Amino acid sequence: MRTTATILFIALAVWFAVIMGTGAAAMGAFGALPKLGISVAGTEGFFAGDTAEMGRFAAGKMMQPLFMAGDWVQFAASALTVGCTVRLARLGGLNGMRWARAMLFACVAGAALILAWRAWSGPAMTFDLLAYWDAVAANDREAATAARARFDSAHVVADAGFKVQLVCVFGALLCLVPALLAAPVRKAGRGDW
Repeated sequence: MRTTATILFIALAVWFAVIMGTGAAAMGAFGALPKLGISVAGTEGFFAGDTAEMGRFAAGKMMQPLFMAGDWVQFAASALTVGCTVRLARLGGLNGMRWARAMLFACVAGAALILAWRAWSGPAMTFDLLAYWDAVAANDREAATAARARFDSAHVVADAGFKVQLVCVFGALLCLVPALLAAPVRKAGRGDW
């Protein structure tokens, strides 16, 4: 069971690191590129000198492959996390405090369910993002505005889910050790009956 517990810890740590890493990279890219006054070849006509919007466009193009790779790593980490948690529960490997076990189960289930929802809703967001990029390249303002509005609306919900997922994974990491280790038994002293 030690191997399963070790795999569970590593999977949770990787999952947490990927969420933090992609989030930090996105904050950096979307925070810096719009301020740099960059120009993206082929979009000058659409953005008409709006370098801040061009910077956001460039950040999205730059970050999309990282987001996709991060999602795939999260799917693997989630599968390992859920599988190891179920295995430990079935084999009696979670001997720790009841509150820690309950929190571990709730956090793992919550994070996995949010990731599953993101996997289900993600293709529509990607479709809208690609439609926006294509409309920008074609200088089609109406199509770009419609696709961007759909994407932005879905992104607000996805971002909130991403943050809740981060809290769930972090909570699972915090609860793992207390859920695994049995509380020490207090020895009776001479005066105890």
